[in-house]
Amino acid sequence: MKRYSIFVLVLFIATFVSAQKKSIAILSVNDMHASIERMPKFAAIVDSLRGVYPDLLIFSAGDNRTGNALNDQHAEPSRPMTQLMNAVGFNASTIGNHEFDSKIDGFRTQLIQSNFPYLCANIEKHDSLRIFTYPYKIFEVDGVKIGVLGIVQTGANNVPDTHPSNVKGINFPDEIETISKYSWLRDHCDVEILLTHCGYENDTVFARKFPHYDAIIGGHSHTRVGDNQIHNGVLITQAENKLKCATLSVFVVENGKVIEKSSKLINVANYNKENSEIAAMVKEYSNNPELKKVLTQVATPFTKYEELGCMMTDALCAQLKCDVALQNSGGVRYDSLAVGPMTVDDALRLDPFGNEAVLVKLNGKELADLLIDCRRIDELRVAYVSGIKYTITYSKSNPEKVISIKLFDENGKKLDMNKEYVVAMNSYISSMVTFEHRNPFENVYKPCSDLMMDYLRAQKSISYQGITRVTEIAK
Repeated sequence: MKRYSIFVLVLFIATFVSAQKKSIAILSVNDMHASIERMPKFAAIVDSLRGVYPDLLIFSAGDNRTGNALNDQHAEPSRPMTQLMNAVGFNASTIGNHEFDSKIDGFRTQLIQSNFPYLCANIEKHDSLRIFTYPYKIFEVDGVKIGVLGIVQTGANNVPDTHPSNVKGINFPDEIETISKYSWLRDHCDVEILLTHCGYENDTVFARKFPHYDAIIGGHSHTRVGDNQIHNGVLITQAENKLKCATLSVFVVENGKVIEKSSKLINVANYNKENSEIAAMVKEYSNNPELKKVLTQVATPFTKYEELGCMMTDALCAQLKCDVALQNSGGVRYDSLAVGPMTVDDALRLDPFGNEAVLVKLNGKELADLLIDCRRIDELRVAYVSGIKYTITYSKSNPEKVISIKLFDENGKKLDMNKEYVVAMNSYISSMVTFEHRNPFENVYKPCSDLMMDYLRAQKSISYQGITRVTEIAK
């Protein structure tokens, strides 16, 4: 009898202890860039997961907008993406640099329309701006507290990668210093998440410095992070971009501590089901015949960023009658385009920012300095050009250090460094670079995307296959 009682007691205790283990599921995405066409598939994945995890949390690591003309050219820019996120049931997002592309007024509208909070600890703004974000939020699921701290990247000039005028009046403190100030959050939650828009490499740095976090859900670098990537005990996730993928992270919590954690990358683009309600919303938002108008024909396929960058700079040179044009690599928003018609939609997805064209007169030395500084502000990515070619050599051990830069004309002859050239670029570049130059920038007051579309309308067809104008050497 005694043995039986002990057996029953042990069985009861085992059952009780097992009951204390709770699974917390988080589905995360990043850098969706208004890819509304994939939202029906994403919603269907959410529906399926909620059958297993009824309290599923859905987070975005920023850059929810910009990159899809159906969203960006809507009468209320970003409303389609925001309403779709509301309908799917997002619980939180951090701020991405492209959240500011429609300036403070546009971001404020985006916040007001969102049924979920935007979390960002390293943003300082006056209440008069009415930008109501929160540094963190503690969610409670089945008695488990999940603390989420948001962080946005700061670029070369201590602001997120957007036109400085878009964030006028807002300060962005250092990411690491800010995270350090919230170390107390660990004592108030069972699961601690860092929701960042800082890039994969920075996330690995955060993991080394702040190993008390259970996971870092990241964005910005568009990195496809595989399953179960643990760095210094911290789970790091990132799901590429444009809703190609999502990440399911599961945390097993026992007695207020995470005892197991795992992540699984889910292919959204190839999912074979759709949520019909979300599909109906997307269909309504997609009804814009202006975007379907054909500009020109693509004769040979574009297969890399530089080919499209060369086309964009050729358009500036042709329309503005200048000597040289350059385009920052980060401003070329896709790397391939198939043979066939190129539409208004294609053009606005390629250059969705609305940056205006700017002209400046530079001698050869100043032009070389501009190209070097443009690389600095664009995460060490070279600028694409028209009217010239150039070779840039940098240190293999210290890629930030440029050893030399050599400029040539279109025929490969060394450029006259004393001659003055009329140079075109977008207003983002002109607002960010800090090189020495004698002449002022002059705004053309016309969007670069409009100039590109005017150029394309004048071309029966275009072909840039194999064209390259920049040579990089690591030495």
